[in-house]
Amino acid sequence: MAHRRMFLAFVFAAITGALAVVVALFAASTLRAQSSQGLGDLVADATETHRFSLVTYELTHLPNRWLTNIAWWIDEPHLDEEAILQRWFDRTDEQDRNRVELLLERRLGRAVSELQLDTPLPLFGRVRLVWPPVDVDLSERLHVLAVSPRHEVRMVRTVLLTSDLSRDQYERIEAAIEADGRWSAWVGRVGGVALYPASVVSSRDYLGTLQIMAHEWTHHYLGFYPLGLAYARGSDMRTINETVADIVGDELGETAARIPGFVPAVDTGEEERRSEIRAATDPLLRQLRLDVDELLSESRIDEAERLMDDVRQELIDLDRPFRRINQAFLAFRGGYGASPASPSPWGDRLLTLRASTASLPEFVELVREIGSADEADALLPP
Repeated sequence: MAHRRMFLAFVFAAITGALAVVVALFAASTLRAQSSQGLGDLVADATETHRFSLVTYELTHLPNRWLTNIAWWIDEPHLDEEAILQRWFDRTDEQDRNRVELLLERRLGRAVSELQLDTPLPLFGRVRLVWPPVDVDLSERLHVLAVSPRHEVRMVRTVLLTSDLSRDQYERIEAAIEADGRWSAWVGRVGGVALYPASVVSSRDYLGTLQIMAHEWTHHYLGFYPLGLAYARGSDMRTINETVADIVGDELGETAARIPGFVPAVDTGEEERRSEIRAATDPLLRQLRLDVDELLSESRIDEAERLMDDVRQELIDLDRPFRRINQAFLAFRGGYGASPASPSPWGDRLLTLRASTASLPEFVELVREIGSADEADALLPP
């Protein structure tokens, strides 16, 4: 039995290794597809010592991850699930990192199966498996550089950056790109990136961590269907992909969080305070995007930039601080259709479709076949 488990483990690791290569190549092509002619050298110079290496990430993370998995599959240790997760979400005990990753992956995988998002094996329809396998690296937040023209809010370039960036380095990168007055640049942290294993921020928020994991797993899943393959084909397809990942990730993460075995302590007062802040500030962000688009359409660039900074100060006063709000910031956040900074109709239309479908699998089966904005327009409610 042990030899059989070892053989299956190595086969599984080989398959997921191939998957990691596909994901890395797809991520690289996605970033390249968003480049703008004449901007590449400028961005390359500004980020030279801070660019994230997909190849290095895969070579260092994937072997270690699957060697650990194989060892545990062969001789599965007893894990005190509640104690391990409690330590992690109380104080992020680094000694528990690998165990926590495994336990959270199992919980999310179980939720995928419970919601019937798992995949039947060809020729063996009664046998279902979670595909792609849930694989996550709980790490420090990575950073992203977003670039937009100053005269409009439009993403023309994104570059993934390393986690070890200071605020001064943020500002130096942004200043270097903006020096000639044509571009707006913004550097910020991201909660997760759909690498393989997915890079997910190490957080003390149990539900939030599971939802980010589920969001990134949804990207992995969609990569085998027209929707995921069309991610890099313009802003519409990026927005549709990210919004679908938000919708699926939120539901999937909530299901995983309800699995018995661990009940985290929740500060209900803090949760209510955050909800109140978002309720007061989300409308400001949505209106800001509309106002900025209107001003830029009239070539009133300086006025639009003053407005963005004024609203940023107002948000600080309302206890929702942003380091910087500019065209690139709005372009990046606008790619998430459910975000208040997005003027896109895709978010509301996708949410309406989800509300009208009987189950999450039904919703996913419909949207995963979208390969273009025209196909989305034909499928989604007006």
